[in-house]
Amino acid sequence: MRQCGGRQNVLPEARNRLKQRTTKQLLRLVVNVDIDASAANPVPGAVGLQRKDVLYQVQQIDPSATLNAAGEIEVDGGATRISLVRWEVADPAGAAGLPDQQTLERLVSAALAAAYPPRATAVQDWLSARPSPPQVDPKEHAWSYMAGWYAGHGCEAFYSRLWDDPAIVNELESRLRASGAWQVAETLAS
Repeated sequence: MRQCGGRQNVLPEARNRLKQRTTKQLLRLVVNVDIDASAANPVPGAVGLQRKDVLYQVQQIDPSATLNAAGEIEVDGGATRISLVRWEVADPAGAAGLPDQQTLERLVSAALAAAYPPRATAVQDWLSARPSPPQVDPKEHAWSYMAGWYAGHGCEAFYSRLWDDPAIVNELESRLRASGAWQVAETLAS
């Protein structure tokens, strides 16, 4: 896993890793990005990094790169596969306890809010009542859930501990399936 330090660095980092595949074996590359678009955008998948953008960049390295039936990009005749995961959910804009930006934090907050609606209301009430709040950041929602209900496990364990709660797992899985991220994870696990 490599953090890219912003969406403008994602494709250059992916290109660099693909160029190294002849000296450092690469079977699969998963490019995952926060879309960072407003949830008020009525067409999911219409903004942000698209599969066609990744394919174009990959074809600059290997002109024979193609899209397979699973929506993966195949390089070197399928020896290397590239998947795109876009962190976005179809939950309504303006819903209590959810940030507006399409990010991993929005996905997690949406799953938590659906599993435990009173928590979403409490998070929204707290965030709305802050005097002189900083500029809006999607992380404030996720960390508010962490502080309110998972503080005993610490920040480092927050995301992994969500998988211990069947109600949250159901909500996460449905959103991950809708985004295609679940299928990518299943492929990686097999």
